[in-house]
Amino acid sequence: MKLIEDNNVVYAKIIRANSRPDESMFFTDESCEIQFGIVNYTKNHKTGAHYHNHLDSEKSRVDEIIIVQKGSMRIDFYNEKGAYIKSIEAFENDIVIMYQGGHNVTFYDDTKIFLIKPGAYQKENDKTRIIGANNLELIIDKD
Repeated sequence: MKLIEDNNVVYAKIIRANSRPDESMFFTDESCEIQFGIVNYTKNHKTGAHYHNHLDSEKSRVDEIIIVQKGSMRIDFYNEKGAYIKSIEAFENDIVIMYQGGHNVTFYDDTKIFLIKPGAYQKENDKTRIIGANNLELIIDKD
């Protein structure tokens, strides 16, 4: 698992396609707006009939999870003030969990992703654009 950090703040986690734990684990901690994990069950296991309770919560930001189904991309990360941190490349079956700050995605190929984030999407109020973000010298983390 790769962390995108700046000044001890975690902006994203990258879970590479070849990183699949044998035991169940969550990649996000309890304070995250979105919970994401891999859960392994043994044959014939039953969870028991249940439903999930509605929990009231104030969402202060919109976390996102990208699962690359097909293709590849570069993701540039920015802090809350719009300053560039670094870039990573993501490929088929990689998972990227984005917590805070900004990002810009450049697709290398025709790409299909699963995008998971809290709803509902608000077209007019969903994003703040980072001015000047396209004229940077990029630092691509190849790890």
